[in-house]
Amino acid sequence: MKHRVELPIIEPMYSTYQFQIPGTAILENNPSIRNWYLSHALILSCSRSFLNGYSSPQLNVVESSWNSNPYFDKKIYDMQFLKGHIHYVIRNLLDEGYYVYFTNIDDYYVEGKSWYQERHFPHDGCICGYDRENKTYCLFAYDKNWRCQKFWTTQSSFDKGRRACFKKGQYGVIYGIKPKQEQVDFFLNIALDKIHEYLDSSMEKYPETTPGVVSGIVVHEYLAKYLDMLYDGTIPYEKIDRRIFRLIWEHKKTMLESIRNIEKALSLDDSTSATYEKVVKEADTARMIYASHVMKRRDSLLPIIKNKLLSLEKEEQAILEKLLQKVGGGEKE
Repeated sequence: MKHRVELPIIEPMYSTYQFQIPGTAILENNPSIRNWYLSHALILSCSRSFLNGYSSPQLNVVESSWNSNPYFDKKIYDMQFLKGHIHYVIRNLLDEGYYVYFTNIDDYYVEGKSWYQERHFPHDGCICGYDRENKTYCLFAYDKNWRCQKFWTTQSSFDKGRRACFKKGQYGVIYGIKPKQEQVDFFLNIALDKIHEYLDSSMEKYPETTPGVVSGIVVHEYLAKYLDMLYDGTIPYEKIDRRIFRLIWEHKKTMLESIRNIEKALSLDDSTSATYEKVVKEADTARMIYASHVMKRRDSLLPIIKNKLLSLEKEEQAILEKLLQKVGGGEKE
């Protein structure tokens, strides 16, 4: 067994939630797998439960998890039954080039992690290295400053977080994840169908009176309602979901990259992607304004963010509808 391993990490496409991060952060040895996400992970979703007391809209992008992707070799180990062999299994996976994704480790105890010594929170994360001499792990996760990056933490603090969850009957799982080596091409027809499905969404299709998940472009209108509820105090500022506008921005960046792939595959000019760049820029602006409100409460910013959100929704819809008209509505050939 080696004394030290540190596997490479690249900037992920989606990094709002930990379960999204490994999907594209571990692709240095096979970057073509990125094409799977550019074809599939294009549809926003949210829950309607915030309308009735829940504090988060539970924003997501469908199929953005690493576990949705079929181009990873995956090993699964239930920590409850590993007993004293947990670190041995983690090191062996890393030695064989597998990144380690873990669940149910209490952030409160893990040195350097997002909720370290602030809040008890059974959380997940990605281990990309170890050092046997220093008895540390290299994590790729959100750190104590809420930055998604590599940092080293002690194995003993990892163990404290694991034991704390064990005492509550919250047994985590260790996943070994390694990119397969087959070349993955851009799925043109799937991407076009996903965009068509994304646009086939409205308040009529997803009314407020119906429970469950909302999918597609109408998610923007639900987020606007979430901002209204923050503004009038129905959802307390202390329970604000700080993550949502980062995911909106990442979704627009991914959509832009997918549009460029469509233009390339069909030998189109770059007029669609050039126009869509404005949507990405507006999403980034909304993200920064929202982040400033999260850091220091200024309710007057919420209507500004709402207007930007609804404006970029209209721009996005017009651009994507025009793209589908160009290529015949995204139907399979």
